[in-house]
Amino acid sequence: MLWPGVVAALEVREGDLLFVTAGRSGLSAAIDDATGKQGAPSFDHVALAAATPNGWEVLHADEKGSRRQSLVQFRQDARAKQRQIVIYRLRAPQQAAIKDAVATARTMLGKPYNTSYVLNEDSYYCSDFIERAFRAHHVFALQPMNFRNPQTGQIAQHWVDLYRGMGMDVPQDQPGTNPNDMSAAPALQRIGVLE
Repeated sequence: MLWPGVVAALEVREGDLLFVTAGRSGLSAAIDDATGKQGAPSFDHVALAAATPNGWEVLHADEKGSRRQSLVQFRQDARAKQRQIVIYRLRAPQQAAIKDAVATARTMLGKPYNTSYVLNEDSYYCSDFIERAFRAHHVFALQPMNFRNPQTGQIAQHWVDLYRGMGMDVPQDQPGTNPNDMSAAPALQRIGVLE
């Protein structure tokens, strides 16, 4: 029994999406600069919670590639970077997609991280990994990628330099995903901060 005013700790469920709050520098700040919404929570990473016989794991794509990680380690990494993890859960109509999405995500493990964010079959970035896991059920939609700051209309120097180094133009308006837009998808409901 809980005492009045005491809130039970949040519990992760199979298929929950774990969004990590954005940092203030480097790639994290550049993602937030281009995709953040004023007055809304700002995220630079998203991962999928999955059950195993040994406890919870997180399936995701980060700078180390498409991989599985224990939920404990994922939380420790977020804490070490002074970031919060916010749980979002699929609404009832989309929950039927969870079993397939987790199975699909497991088949995508081992691929490298996609540093160009241009969709391809050989590498993934975080929200691309999640969108593909749920793609067969049409849970999330691809949309034109934005690298411009919404207030200034300018593409941050971080992106110009990154793509110049790859011998590419900034892929403004090419199809893609990002954690901020994904967190606002109608299929999801915010559950709360994972402590």
